[in-house]
Amino acid sequence: MPPETTYRFHPIHLHWLSLDVVAGAVVCHLAANHLPNGRTPTHGWVTLVLALVVFGIYSLDRLLDNRRPGQPVTPRHTFSRTYESQIGKALLGVLLLAACLSWLIPRELWAFGAGMVALVALYLWLVSRLPVKSHRQALKEPLTSFIYAAGVWGSTWFLGDELSWESVVLGTLFFIITLQSLLLFSHFESLRYREVYNLARWLQRKRTVSILNGITLLAGLCCLTVCLLTDYRYVQRLAVMLLVMSLAHLWMLRNPEKIIHNERFRMWGELVFVIPVLVL
Repeated sequence: MPPETTYRFHPIHLHWLSLDVVAGAVVCHLAANHLPNGRTPTHGWVTLVLALVVFGIYSLDRLLDNRRPGQPVTPRHTFSRTYESQIGKALLGVLLLAACLSWLIPRELWAFGAGMVALVALYLWLVSRLPVKSHRQALKEPLTSFIYAAGVWGSTWFLGDELSWESVVLGTLFFIITLQSLLLFSHFESLRYREVYNLARWLQRKRTVSILNGITLLAGLCCLTVCLLTDYRYVQRLAVMLLVMSLAHLWMLRNPEKIIHNERFRMWGELVFVIPVLVL
């Protein structure tokens, strides 16, 4: 482990620490938890544990990335490498706190939580075994999207409340929009870092752009259908927010010159997931 470096705070560190990811996860979880009528009670301990776990997973993933030779040098990875000691200590504390607080969440979530822990451990092990310069790196985006959507949205399905068809449909759409986000990131990374191997490079540029456009079209059709069939105004408002999220991704795709510098696409892309705060 490198010697500990004196830490000096800069606002961009909030992004490099993935706190914007945490904010988006919490907002989307709360939005999903309120389905279908907008008045479903919130489980505060579940939300707190989710925030801690999201921070822990993203931090651990980046620390493990830095131990692999041939990893592209990005500002996020450089920051994690520079302050590896401090981040490692914070990570340990966060995961221990999450483990202690897990006893306060509803019993209905214990089996789901245990399954998610096993899935995340399997994911981290699998990713660590993948060669950096291999097209099998394309597996990361779909797997990450599934784990993120399952933890953020799927966890609300196991809180003991009646599961609505609207939550299932919008949750599936949320997973697809999450995949759109990560595919968009990998698209910009493949343009900025020629040595990177990811889903966008495997799909190639033309197919990637077609899929990103297609997801936005699918989101529009899905949201329109849900708005016409549901009896709840809250569902309609949340469906519109999911469509706005997908449209924001489309705007980023069509305006790369405004966001590709200094990896701004990641910061703005993560903040897209805060948009549902408008319906809370």
